[in-house]
Amino acid sequence: MKQFKEVAIQSRNAVFNMYLKSAEDQREEYKKKHEANVKKMDASQHTLNKNEKLSSTFVQLINERCNKISERIKCIYKFKSESILLNS
Repeated sequence: MKQFKEVAIQSRNAVFNMYLKSAEDQREEYKKKHEANVKKMDASQHTLNKNEKLSSTFVQLINERCNKISERIKCIYKFKSESILLNS
């Protein structure tokens, strides 16, 4: 019974590590997509007429919001990983 319990714990840890790696990979992928979109938005600002342009304040707010979302996701995964490690 003890051996099965140890295997179950090891398996759970392995699955969590794969889950965490997958989440980090996905976060990096979306970060790259976001950066590409920001570059496109910046480039399009130069070609749009004055009425169609976004204000620099609005663009800054969008970037700040994306950064806050990213920080929150990191915090959630850190908390979740620490709580799982403490329960092991």
